[in-house]
Amino acid sequence: MSITRGVVCASARAFTHPKKNGGGNPVDIFMAPSTTTSKERINLAKSCSWESIVIDNTNSDLPKFHFYMPSGEEVSFCGHAAIGACSFLANEHSIISSASEEESNNNVLLQQSTGSISFETAIEGLQYNANISKNKVELIMNTNYYEQECSNSQHREDLLSEIGLSNKDVSSDSDTLPLFINSSVARYKTLIPIASIETLHAATNPKDPDKFRDLCESIDSTGVYLYSIYNNKEETNEKEEKAITLECRQFPKNSGYQEDPATGIAAGALVCSLYKRGINFVEHFNILQGTAMGRPSKIKVKIDDYKAEEINPSIKVSYTGEVVFDKISYHDLE
Repeated sequence: MSITRGVVCASARAFTHPKKNGGGNPVDIFMAPSTTTSKERINLAKSCSWESIVIDNTNSDLPKFHFYMPSGEEVSFCGHAAIGACSFLANEHSIISSASEEESNNNVLLQQSTGSISFETAIEGLQYNANISKNKVELIMNTNYYEQECSNSQHREDLLSEIGLSNKDVSSDSDTLPLFINSSVARYKTLIPIASIETLHAATNPKDPDKFRDLCESIDSTGVYLYSIYNNKEETNEKEEKAITLECRQFPKNSGYQEDPATGIAAGALVCSLYKRGINFVEHFNILQGTAMGRPSKIKVKIDDYKAEEINPSIKVSYTGEVVFDKISYHDLE
């Protein structure tokens, strides 16, 4: 079998929780030949139940990442897909060897590489860097932070109602926490602080997905990101006196699924918005997500080089998470 005539697919989960099983955000990672067309990439994406990424590692100095939604829509960036693809490239030899076998493989034994990877995004042509340490990836993003307020009170109430909440469930600490703020390091997410972890977990999937999508579009948002400060010390690791831990949930406007177990760009946007409001006295933030779904995930977010004097501040955001590969297979292009 010739690998160059087809596509290697790795099914992975990024941002898995180091102490809890079954979590992380799934992504299908395709290593495609240079002759792969845009239509073929879209067909690969549509064959997936979640986000996917196609790596073009042939025509430039840097590998080029194409990010896709399960609808086949190509998007500019996807944090967990990038994390997974960087781990894929760091372990490429063992993954390709597994895909060369006649049967698809589960529980792949990776070479557990350590080093760094750089890549370019296909749509915007931006370059990113990542540091690899065994199954852990730190993705470094130099970007700009954007923020806008959602001022329509009726839209606020309708959004909350769609996910089984009301204004009484929103945190009263709105003077210091971002409340109904559209925040972005890549795409706008609407930040809503929730009064307690229990209330956060009581939120439901949107009752009417079409109405929810329309409400998100009416405020220029790609999804709602609920968050609450987590005070349970059992959820923290070492040196957590220098970290803030939050529990979060993300309901995307129209991604082909109703809730997301781990959302890198939303976590980054939340941390930037907290940082802007003076909550910047810690080394990093732990973002826990997926708990209510039974898919516990963890994203470590760190902020550096925040240019507070700028209108849309330039900022360096790093995301650190663990990656697990569940299955490696080989597919012929149709």
